[in-house]
Amino acid sequence: MRWGLVAKPNDKTVERIAREVYSFMKENGVVFAEKKIAETLGVKSFSTAEINKKAEVVVTVGGDGTILFTLKDVDKPIFAINSSAMGFLTEVDAKYAESGLRKLLKGDYNVEERAKLKVLLDGKRLPDAANEITVQTATIAKIIDFNILVDDETIEVLKADGVIVATPTGATGYALSVGGPIVDPRVDAAVVAPIAPFSLSTRPWVVPIDRRICVELSGESKIAKLVVDGRDSFDVHPGQRVSVTRSEKKARFIRFGETFYQTVRLKLVR
Repeated sequence: MRWGLVAKPNDKTVERIAREVYSFMKENGVVFAEKKIAETLGVKSFSTAEINKKAEVVVTVGGDGTILFTLKDVDKPIFAINSSAMGFLTEVDAKYAESGLRKLLKGDYNVEERAKLKVLLDGKRLPDAANEITVQTATIAKIIDFNILVDDETIEVLKADGVIVATPTGATGYALSVGGPIVDPRVDAAVVAPIAPFSLSTRPWVVPIDRRICVELSGESKIAKLVVDGRDSFDVHPGQRVSVTRSEKKARFIRFGETFYQTVRLKLVR
């Protein structure tokens, strides 16, 4: 099998797990390691874009942040090994890594596809979002003024710290923490969740993910930041518009049978 390997950097526990995983994969195919873990292992390095072209399956070692980093360039199936406290998107804990890899070799798995968001700032395409985008204040203790539109129809005019537009995958992340709903990833919807709105009547929206959802700063607003998956940041100036809709690209995950509802009970309901 042609494997890709991406791991969280600067973590001794992850390094130990990644060495064991690399050794197993090397015995059972060809491994293309992302540059940070490749440097640690002393092997040839590849970018995530190169790994996406060469690998059949990409193995991540870390947590949800490592997965989101990988998903920026990768649409091949991801087998995610958890080494963090939460790891909501991961499939197995580190102690089950080898048994999971053996299942992959046997073909004893399913591939789950999840929606991503296409993101545009004033018509310019930015990296896709697997979890969410946020449009948020760029200045501490200053709110921003903006409109939320769906297919060019205004649904909210707000003063707030910002707004989150999340995929079903991202609904259990930042959006959940500001009062958004848990959404089954099989539902074709996006969650629009204001952050600290200056109104008691404002509530999150659930919108068909194929619709065009826009966040438009008013001319009087302070400058804002657009953040994609907590990773890439862009300035948004008064009068500019952020648009999102379903991407033609997908996030793909290796699954062995545990359902979304089981994951919610195990990792979110404590």
